[in-house]
Amino acid sequence: MGLGTESLITQVRHLLDGRIVIPSIQRGYVWKKSQVPFLLDSLYKDYPVGSLLVWRTTLDIPLKAASVVQNQQDQLHPSVLLDGQQRLTSLAAVIAPDRTIGTHLDVRFDVDSEEFLNASATQRRNPRLLRVSQLIGEAPQFGQLLAAAGVDNTDPNYDMFYERVRNVHRIRDKLVPVITVNSDDYEEVAEIFTRVNQGGRRLAKGDLVLSAIAARWPEGVEVIDQFSDELDRQNFALDREAVLRLTGLLAGTGAHSIKLINKSVTGDDLKRCWSQTETALSYAIDFLRGECSIPRSAVLTSPNVVVIPAYLLFLKRSRLSPNETAHLKRWVYTAMAFSYYSNQVEGKLDADAKALRTATANVGDAGDALTDLVRRASGARPIGTPIEPEELSSKKMSSAWFNLLYIAALKRSAKDWINNQTLISAPMTSGSRIEYHHVFPKAKVLQIYGSDMTNCIGNLAFVFGSSNRSIAAKDPATYLPTIPEERLEEQQVPTNRELWSIDRFPEFISVRQSELANVLNRLLEIPSATSTAPVAEFPTVESELPEDEDDAFSVGDAYDPALDSPSAMPAASAMSPRVETRVQQVRGIGGYRRSNGAVASHVLQVLGRFPPGTEFRISEVAAYESTDYEANEISAGAIAQGVNKGTIPGVEYVPGVRPRRIRLT
Repeated sequence: MGLGTESLITQVRHLLDGRIVIPSIQRGYVWKKSQVPFLLDSLYKDYPVGSLLVWRTTLDIPLKAASVVQNQQDQLHPSVLLDGQQRLTSLAAVIAPDRTIGTHLDVRFDVDSEEFLNASATQRRNPRLLRVSQLIGEAPQFGQLLAAAGVDNTDPNYDMFYERVRNVHRIRDKLVPVITVNSDDYEEVAEIFTRVNQGGRRLAKGDLVLSAIAARWPEGVEVIDQFSDELDRQNFALDREAVLRLTGLLAGTGAHSIKLINKSVTGDDLKRCWSQTETALSYAIDFLRGECSIPRSAVLTSPNVVVIPAYLLFLKRSRLSPNETAHLKRWVYTAMAFSYYSNQVEGKLDADAKALRTATANVGDAGDALTDLVRRASGARPIGTPIEPEELSSKKMSSAWFNLLYIAALKRSAKDWINNQTLISAPMTSGSRIEYHHVFPKAKVLQIYGSDMTNCIGNLAFVFGSSNRSIAAKDPATYLPTIPEERLEEQQVPTNRELWSIDRFPEFISVRQSELANVLNRLLEIPSATSTAPVAEFPTVESELPEDEDDAFSVGDAYDPALDSPSAMPAASAMSPRVETRVQQVRGIGGYRRSNGAVASHVLQVLGRFPPGTEFRISEVAAYESTDYEANEISAGAIAQGVNKGTIPGVEYVPGVRPRRIRLT
C-alpha cells in the first residue's frame, strides 16, 4: 500500500481519460447539487477534503459506467477507484461540464461574498456571480471575466477581486492524498473495504461478491434482489452476508463467501448455486416456522443460524427423519441461546457443514452429527448444564433468552392479555420486533429497586403493543386481577396475589425466574436443575474443528482456538495455601479446560481471593476472570451445577438466602 499526493486536475483527467475506472460495487453518482458548492468552498479555503483510494490489480474487475463521459481505456489494467467517486465526479462535472452524464451543474462564485452557490434562474442574471466552470477551466481570461462582472482595472478593489478569481482557479492544483493498494488478493481488498467508510456507506465482502456475480452472471444481481424482496415480503429478510455464506457452502468453496470470486467459479456455477440457495432457504424457513415456531427473521438472534438448517435440508432434499428433525430443532435453539455465531462465523460454519456432509454421505442419518453440533453450540457451557434461575437476573430484552422465551410462548399458543388473540397473530409492525410489557411498570419500581431488576426478563411479558399502552403504568395489584388466570400461567406469571404488591417485587421476580428457567430448560431439552444425572465430559469445540484441508474448505478457514485463550488472573499468591491446595486438586479432574475441574478451579480462585465466608451471587463469580475462564465466559449455570453436585470442595450455598449465594467455608 502506497501513499502519495497528486493534484486534483491530474486525478480528474485520469477519470475523464479512462485511466481511473469505477468498480461495479460502487454506488452511482448520488451527491445532491447542494453538496458540490460545499466541496468547492472547502477547497477554496484550504480545508481538508479527504483522500482518494485506488486499487491497482491485474485481476479482471467488473466495472460500471462512470457519471462522466470517459475516453476509451488505453490501459490494460486501469486504476480502480474505491473511495472518492462522489468528489472526483463532482469536480469533473464542474471542470468539464460538457462531459457530464445526467445531472448538469451550474455552480457560481460570488466575487463579493466569496460564496459558492447553485444559482437560481433569477440569480443567474446577476453579473457578479461568475461560472465556476469558466474560472476553473483551462487558461481563463480573468480580466475579461471580471469586466463582464462590472469590475475593471480602475476599480480600487480590482487586485482583491483578481486574487479571488485566481484562487478559484487554483483549486484544480490543490494536492490531495492518494492511497494506492497494489494487490491481486480479493481477501485483502475486501478487508480494506470493510474498514474504509465510503461516503457514509460501509462496504462489505458481500459487495465484492455481488460485483463478481454481476460480471459473470449479468442478470444475477437482479435475481438475487428479487429473492431478497420476496423474503422481505414474507417477513424473513436475511443478512446478505449470511445468505452468501450458504451459497459458498453449496458451491463447495466454503463459508468465506469472498471465495466465490475465484476464477474457478464460473457464471454457470453461480447461477446453479444460487438456485440451490433459494431452494435451501425455502426449506429452512419452512422448518423454522413450522418446527421451531420462529415466525419471522427478527426473532432470530443471528441470521447465520439459518445457514446450517438450510444446508442440511438441501442435502436431505427436505426429507428429515423424526430423529433428525428433533435434533436439528434442538440445535437451532441451542445456537440461539448461547450466541454460537457471535465470533469465528465462517470457521464454525465450515466445520459444522463438513460434519453434516460426512454424516449424510456415510451414515445417511445426521442425528448423531447434530448431537455433536448441539455440544459445539453450547460453547463453554458443559452440555446438559441446566439454566439456573439466578442466571436470568442479569438478562434483559437484548438477551437471546428473551427471544427463546418468546418462541416458547408462541409454541404454547399464548394469547394477548387484553384482546385474547394468539401472540403469533400480532401484526408485522415496527420492524417485526418482539412487543413486550413490564409486569411491574417501571414508573412503580425503577426508583425503588433499580434498573437491573426492573428490566430483567423476570419482569417482562409478551403482549401486543396496544395492550402495553392500555395497561400503561397501572399497579399490578390493580390490573393483574382483571387478566384471566390462564393468560398469566401461559407466561409463568405467579398467580399468588400476595406477590403482586410493590413491596413483594423481589420475591415475585425470584419465583417467576425459577419458572422461566424451567421453560428454557425444556425448550433446550436440558434436565431440570434438580436432576442428579451426571454432566458428561466432552472435548472442547476448538479441538474438533478441522485441522487439515478437505475437498471443500481450506485450513485457513478453520476456527482459531488461539482467539479464545483466557486472560491470566492476579497471582495465585492472593489465595490462602489451603485454597491453593484445593485448586491444584480440582485441576487434576478431567483433561480439558472446559471441564468440571476447570469450573471448580475457577470458583475456588475467585472465592479464595476474599476472606472465608464472603458471600457471592453466582453471577458475580462468573463475572470474574481466572486462569481457566475470562470474565463472563463461564455460565452461572455451570457454576451452580458444580455446587449442586458437590464437585467444588469447600464451597456451599448460604442457607435461607434468595437469590441463592455461595461462600467458601
